[in-house]
Amino acid sequence: MSIENKIKSILYPDTWCCAVRFNNASSTSILNNLDEEFFVIKDGYRYWTADPFLVFENNKYYLFFEVFDRLKRKGLLGYREISKSSVGDIRIIYESYEHLSYPFIYKKGGEYFIVPESNKQGELFRLKCIDFPDKWEKEKVLANDNLVDTTITVKDGVTYYISERVVENNVFDRIDLFYEKDGVFIECENNPVKLDANTSRGAGKLFEYNGKLIRPSQDCGKAYGEKLNFNEIKELSENSFREETVKSISHNDLKLNCKNDFIGIHTYNTVNNVEVVDLKIKGKFNVLNTLGAIIKQIKRIFKG
Repeated sequence: MSIENKIKSILYPDTWCCAVRFNNASSTSILNNLDEEFFVIKDGYRYWTADPFLVFENNKYYLFFEVFDRLKRKGLLGYREISKSSVGDIRIIYESYEHLSYPFIYKKGGEYFIVPESNKQGELFRLKCIDFPDKWEKEKVLANDNLVDTTITVKDGVTYYISERVVENNVFDRIDLFYEKDGVFIECENNPVKLDANTSRGAGKLFEYNGKLIRPSQDCGKAYGEKLNFNEIKELSENSFREETVKSISHNDLKLNCKNDFIGIHTYNTVNNVEVVDLKIKGKFNVLNTLGAIIKQIKRIFKG
């Protein structure tokens, strides 16, 4: 990266925000209806949010996401309560010494777990909820590997982890498949099971639509977070993976409650009749970006 681009990334970094849609009918989907509005949730001055995941618990909707802290220059995990008429404050639930994102949340045996993207610390780990939704503890390291945006699904009693291993000159162009057997995390012998920058990188939970199992993915062929793809899973086993793209959607395809001056989209999730996406915002000056960069550099100097 040139010095000019480095300075630009510090002073004017691109950011993200979330947008939600409460549909009147459970059959309404982004796959069949782009006429209903998404409501853009504004973030504060210090934090912006991305990678949204939905949970319906205690008759309330909770939106879990990456919370990027401009001062600390890294992603934390957090949530806010949302409803059709209100949006709660951002609450931080977990921070690590490195950047975290993509808080894949799921419920098993009556308990909630989160497997975040923790590639920067070279491990894939799992958090267990101690007191929903605020208290979480690191429970288990699943793999000592550099994996991003791990998406979990269960098929025929087998738990699969659809992920992407970070390799040299990574361009978000691969899928690596893992599965769990007797509590052991096992890698598919045919990894990577897919190579395609346009449709590989994960973008949310798998969901059923018209009897089909759909996997959202990012289109990173030309730019990071350019579009969303919806892929029908055709084959998923311990040794194979195959899918076909059924629809692609850009931020310009969405109807929003505000002016659409966004430049990207890269996550989709849905629960009941509620849908959520994230939207990329072109970089604007924020003094906390600069202050955070200075603080980070000072820490590096003292550590060195």
